[in-house]
Amino acid sequence: MFQLILTTPEGRRFDAAQRVTTLSWSGSIRQVSRQVRFGLVLPRDGSLPAIPCEVGTAVQLLVDGESRFMGSIVTRERGTGEDTAEFTALDRGFYLAGNEGWFVFSGQTPEKAVQTVCQGFGIPVGQLAPTGVAVSRKYPGVALSRIVDSLYTLAAEQNGKRYLARFDGAGALDVVEKPTAAALEIAPGKNLQTLRVSEDISHLQNSVAIYTDSGQLVRTVEEAESVARYGSLQRVVTQRKNGDAGAEAKGILEDNGPQQVLTAECLGNPLLVTGSAVILRDNAAGAAGLCWIDADTHTWKNGQYFCRLTLNFKNKMNETTAGRENK
Repeated sequence: MFQLILTTPEGRRFDAAQRVTTLSWSGSIRQVSRQVRFGLVLPRDGSLPAIPCEVGTAVQLLVDGESRFMGSIVTRERGTGEDTAEFTALDRGFYLAGNEGWFVFSGQTPEKAVQTVCQGFGIPVGQLAPTGVAVSRKYPGVALSRIVDSLYTLAAEQNGKRYLARFDGAGALDVVEKPTAAALEIAPGKNLQTLRVSEDISHLQNSVAIYTDSGQLVRTVEEAESVARYGSLQRVVTQRKNGDAGAEAKGILEDNGPQQVLTAECLGNPLLVTGSAVILRDNAAGAAGLCWIDADTHTWKNGQYFCRLTLNFKNKMNETTAGRENK
């Protein structure tokens, strides 16, 4: 069961759930904003009370009493003579992506730098994953979302971990370390309805050449089996002075190997969201094991709740390069 709370700028609250025709709540590792799309019955003849639904109206989605989304309406669409209207709401990632800033960080941890970025723009902060590394970077006029992702990408290159930026149900920014074990299971006869499997090597990188900034080859790291099977597809990285690019090279190989992407249709569960790890059990489809959710869409329609998930056997993050080195 869901509630859709619409709040006017003056503070008047309305639960519009009974007027919703269909509602979807979705997210992806490629976007910091989660979104809610919904249709509302809005008779033109006044047979039902008016409810606030202008662009900018605050939106909160609760599932089984727990807040899962807090944002505002950014698009509204309605046709001539129609008694329904369609809306899109984005969470506060809208402000992280829509604002640019100018920042210089010298020897700061990503979590401290992100705190500074958000404070400067009044963006609430929840949990920021500790990284154990220090970075130096200059961001002259860069979108805040790209700053956050690139700071944690720099950390991932050094510690080999994977991170995800997202906003929680109270509207605060969390940057979490993606799990390495699953607490959820997807299986036929339990919650899995259909599963589609696709394989792709169009973005394959199976060799990484590490060079110094003066152009001297330090070493080459490669997936020998992949090179023998598909041929060599090389990426070049520059090793920082007194540093070791081994973790970065390993991350590139892990993230750019042969892709096996799975699309699952499941019974609805609000815990099945982007960044979560799940155990997939479907031996009949030739796909089973530990997976990560790269994208999710939860849909409520005609009294039913189901979700569509994009799964990946590789633990990936939204790697972003932005700004320039601050020497």
